[in-house]
Amino acid sequence: MEQYSQTVSEKIVEDNLKTVSELFFITTNILSEIIDAKDPYMEGHSERVRLFSVEIGRELRLSEKELAALSLAAKLHDIGKVKIEDSILKKSSSLTPEERSEVERHSIYSEDLLGRHPVIESVTKAIRSHHEFLDGSGYPDKLKGDAISELAKIISVADVFDALTSLRVYRECSYTDEEALEFIARGKGNKFDGRITDILQELYDNGVIDYCRGIYNLNKSPSKALQMFNSSLKKYKGDDIDKVYLMIGIIENILWNPTRAIDILETGAGIHGKYYNRIRTEIAFSKYYMGRIDALYDNYQWFLKHSENISNLDMMRAYFGALIYFWKTRELDEAIHIVELLDNMFYNSETKKELLNNDTLLIVIERKREIFNDIIMLQSKGYNIMGHIMYDLGEYSQSIKYYNNSISMKSISGDLTGRAMSLLGSARAFLKMGRTKEAKIRAINSYRTNAEREDKYGIFLNYLLLVKIYLEEGNFADARNYLEKADELKIHSKKKEDHYRYFVVKWLYELETEENSNIVQEIEEILSRDDIDEFIEAECYYCLGRACEKTDPERSAILYGKAVKYFEKIRKIPELLMVKKRMTR
Repeated sequence: MEQYSQTVSEKIVEDNLKTVSELFFITTNILSEIIDAKDPYMEGHSERVRLFSVEIGRELRLSEKELAALSLAAKLHDIGKVKIEDSILKKSSSLTPEERSEVERHSIYSEDLLGRHPVIESVTKAIRSHHEFLDGSGYPDKLKGDAISELAKIISVADVFDALTSLRVYRECSYTDEEALEFIARGKGNKFDGRITDILQELYDNGVIDYCRGIYNLNKSPSKALQMFNSSLKKYKGDDIDKVYLMIGIIENILWNPTRAIDILETGAGIHGKYYNRIRTEIAFSKYYMGRIDALYDNYQWFLKHSENISNLDMMRAYFGALIYFWKTRELDEAIHIVELLDNMFYNSETKKELLNNDTLLIVIERKREIFNDIIMLQSKGYNIMGHIMYDLGEYSQSIKYYNNSISMKSISGDLTGRAMSLLGSARAFLKMGRTKEAKIRAINSYRTNAEREDKYGIFLNYLLLVKIYLEEGNFADARNYLEKADELKIHSKKKEDHYRYFVVKWLYELETEENSNIVQEIEEILSRDDIDEFIEAECYYCLGRACEKTDPERSAILYGKAVKYFEKIRKIPELLMVKKRMTR
């Protein structure tokens, strides 16, 4: 009984720690986003300062606890600015003495907002003092030398470097990296700690600062991230250089250059470093993007064979690849089973016990930050695939539920491209439910996100769905308008099936409007090709069956029968019901 009580007690503590850490982690992220959003010139500043500060801290060989405190302090160093009026923060001319005094109180406001709990004492102390200088000329307390905490000294240098190299409302242009480093070097010993300024210069010379900038831009601007990672690779001298190869490979895949991705990833794999397992999985995805779906299954089998020596997170990535494989090969029961396994891995008890054994909440928070993007990505994409599966099985309400979960998680992680795709998937489900208004709203929201990111492939898919929505509404003018727009962008379709899907949508429009007298010949020509998959082939038979309804009913029935056979084989229930409904008219 005593052992049972102890187990229950440990479980309660474990669950409480997990809940508190998650709430605190999410809250701190929101707080930093609020200040960045308050001033457009500050966008991304807090996260870049955090990335730079942690790298400096690692070079100083800070403990895990100290690095965790440093990371959180850097992330939140400017939150006090939320209490300062916009008219002061966004003023382009010189500040009055009173206004300058109010701006200098932001570090005090930050401390007040966070409170003075012992658990985060080192965090609040660093935040309050990050504008102090060694010679006592800083603020708010005019501290000197060793009276300033080491964490504050680190944030001070990282903060100045990022501020100088970014645009500001009170400056016509930003400093170059070299100018900013020179400015900081001039303050060495009297304003900034000499060790820290030297380390910043070394990190810059060795490509680490460029790597940090690449990480920051990963979801925001893949092309800029690629530029940063390539710049980092040219200078990088660390033993963990394979992580740079990994990130370049990931970006090349995002930009749909899998051949280039494989070249760079295989170079990284040849190092056999810390990131070898993750590189293996990314190579498998590169091959999948080239049409070699078996690569995902082979990778999954390799990880199962070597699972004893592989981290939980690397195993999850391999399982995710297996999920895609089983989904694409229409082994939907296996796919659903993999999702269940992934859900169990997301909440693996051993991982929670490991976190529980640490002595501070700050370490829990920082470890959560380190895996946060990966976990969110895997969960959100897993939910997205479940949305597809439920759609294919005709479970539209379930499909929308999974898409909504994916949308929420992608919003948190900043994966706007992924969010747009999940919005598009849910719009398809709403359309099948006959709820065209909701379908249109989601399709347009997806379009806006893709338009902001200039994602022509995403926009192309949006146009195709909008054609179907307007056809359902009987609005042929708008349907034609979006069909013409899709025609212009079909060269940007990343997959062959998406390219052929344009023609299917075009035929659906023409079957409703009777605008194309050569539609039968067009469909037969595409059916004769050997590079169309079973789904496109089935849709072609359906469209051809509709085209023959009036002129050759007997052939039409045969064609519908072929479409039914294919849709049953690949378990596409919505399309199967669509054909059967047409056959019984």
